[in-house]
Amino acid sequence: MKLSELQTIDQNIIKFLAEHRGIDRAVKGKILAQALDIDFRTLQSRIEYLHKQGCAIGSIDNGYFIPTNEDERRAGIIKKQRTGIAINNAVNGYTLAELDWIDQLFKED
Repeated sequence: MKLSELQTIDQNIIKFLAEHRGIDRAVKGKILAQALDIDFRTLQSRIEYLHKQGCAIGSIDNGYFIPTNEDERRAGIIKKQRTGIAINNAVNGYTLAELDWIDQLFKED
């Protein structure tokens, strides 16, 4: 894949993040989105697409970055794994919840 083969928005994300190599240079997603004049959800969606295209874009609490070594890559992976576990737990709870759970909470014994 070449940069020129990507959509302009994806090219812009990569060009911006090229200046944020290393976990210590992570940029907050909201700042990145503002700089690119897109909303945060669009940014997240485009980065998800770039992940599928083989782009190693890390994310931690401090923001997005390009990992420069295996420790940084691992930190980004662990963050994603924890997010995945939290999402899985939410889906399981939502799936298993009774539809009248709220009424049961307010029921007096």
